[in-house]
Amino acid sequence: MTWLWVALAGGLGAVLRHLVHLGVHRGGSPSTRATLAVNVLGSFGIGIAHAALLPAAPEAATILATGLLGGFTTFSTASVEAAELWRDGRRWGALRLAGGMLLLCVLACLLGARFVAFLS
Repeated sequence: MTWLWVALAGGLGAVLRHLVHLGVHRGGSPSTRATLAVNVLGSFGIGIAHAALLPAAPEAATILATGLLGGFTTFSTASVEAAELWRDGRRWGALRLAGGMLLLCVLACLLGARFVAFLS
């Protein structure tokens, strides 16, 4: 039954990501900022979910991290945006986006886990 909750949570996460993109676009910001925001926030949340829930409630951690936050974050959109920058001749921007997003997301995940440890 976990698979059903993961699917439902993933759908909700995708809707939340769409709402963030709409909100950022209204402000006139490029879409790469919205993608960066959802990926960093989602990675922070995944770090929290794994540190707080995985030992005691692995099913809840799966639903939250894989479902909701997996649906919220988007590697594919980040890849498309970097590829478009590369195609448009903005190679330094593409490399900065790809490398920066990876680094920031890993750091955000680690910070999320540290945050849980700090609260414990």
